[in-house]
Amino acid sequence: MSSAGVLESLPDIHCIKALAPGLHADGACALCILRASQVPIGPAYLQPQADIYQFFGIEQPDSHTASPCSVCLSILSSDVFDQITQRYKEQGFDSSSVCISVELPKSIYVRQRSMQIHVKNALVDLKDVIKYISGRRLADACNVSTDADSEMRVECAFSHQESSTDHQFLIDREGSSIRLKSFRKKGVDYTTGDSLGAVLAELEKCDDATVASNFGSPPPLVKSFAEIESLVFKRASLFVGGRYLKLERNISQTPFVVDGKRMTELSVSEVIGEPIKTLVHCDSYNLVGSGREDADVRMLGDGRPFYIECINPRITRVSQTQLTQIESQLVQENSPVQCRLLQLIKPENTKIIKEGEENKTKHYCALVWFATVLSKETLDEINRLGSSEIVLRQNTPIRVLHRRSPLVRPRKLLRLEATPVEGHFYRVRIESEAGTYIKEFVHGDLGRTSPSLSSMAGGIVADILELDVENVSLDFPPKN
Repeated sequence: MSSAGVLESLPDIHCIKALAPGLHADGACALCILRASQVPIGPAYLQPQADIYQFFGIEQPDSHTASPCSVCLSILSSDVFDQITQRYKEQGFDSSSVCISVELPKSIYVRQRSMQIHVKNALVDLKDVIKYISGRRLADACNVSTDADSEMRVECAFSHQESSTDHQFLIDREGSSIRLKSFRKKGVDYTTGDSLGAVLAELEKCDDATVASNFGSPPPLVKSFAEIESLVFKRASLFVGGRYLKLERNISQTPFVVDGKRMTELSVSEVIGEPIKTLVHCDSYNLVGSGREDADVRMLGDGRPFYIECINPRITRVSQTQLTQIESQLVQENSPVQCRLLQLIKPENTKIIKEGEENKTKHYCALVWFATVLSKETLDEINRLGSSEIVLRQNTPIRVLHRRSPLVRPRKLLRLEATPVEGHFYRVRIESEAGTYIKEFVHGDLGRTSPSLSSMAGGIVADILELDVENVSLDFPPKN
């Protein structure tokens, strides 16, 4: 249907036609004329403003010399909606729906009240009109629907410097509840107290005569157009779960940086996270593991459970084949970091990782050196003690005291078995509960862990040369 046909079908169109020239002369744009005439939100608001002016018999000035709307500050101009649509389209989100939120300058509410006094009726809500037009524009350009519960948010905030003091009369009036506070921070002056909520509350207290006499009605004209102060696209995080293996030493779980210097060349999170980031086009990502091994410890066996949170992903329609290809790619590249069972997981399943920190057990294999070759009797005694549960008392290790609270933690060793390798070297396999410091258990940490493998050997000095994690007993990721 043509613009004329859409407008002609409006109820009371003859009355609106009669009011339109006067409203335009008062500074209202074509869409604010519809708002002031209480035209319900619908197709009329989607018509080009030039067509609406022509239908109402209003001569429209050249676009280069047109004055801003004194009611909406030209937020309802086509250029604004073009910007929103184009910038969303450029982002490449594959969402089927969006939730649009709008933040308006405080002056808009003062000006809307001023126009309502002038036309003697309420205006159609500006936010609702913006959401409607934006939603229809996005639907046409990007094939998305609007849904208040959508995981995809389009947040648009507008500003207008010229009218930023429109609410000053609300502050100055006798008995005003708005209390301004000024302060200086880092060389910048700030003023608080005139929040939108405070301004709206004070505006609500004013009768029409007060607003009209102190601000004016209709609202005064302006020379500048409102601007989009910020346009943010936010999407709920996407979660990819799996288990990783670390086949070499000197690889940290996440980037290990001290005083701006990288301490390890590789990190697990980057090796796995970067190809996932490329796949889903997210802003950033975080790897969360079920515990973490030191950089010099390998992670073998079935791997350590983990998930990667992809923040603000553009693509969420990811196939299992694409995730399996990432696993295969790491194998083909002979990467020292591998992953398995990669799959999309639900947000609620991420809590399994946190909950498992207290419940899971770990299996370790350590290469240990003793200062003295152990006698058969000593080795048998160690294995006898290790055949049943051992409760350790572990003070916070010296090596982590700078970042951990000084506490005594009881920890259980569920199983321990030592076998000779050659000379002073022994292979020690340990099953322990989560949170046990294995290195400190071996050498005793200057007596801060008791008992220790050294004390179980009769006080013979022991040191750990290599440590591998062979299994983390946590059922993750959950089977789809």
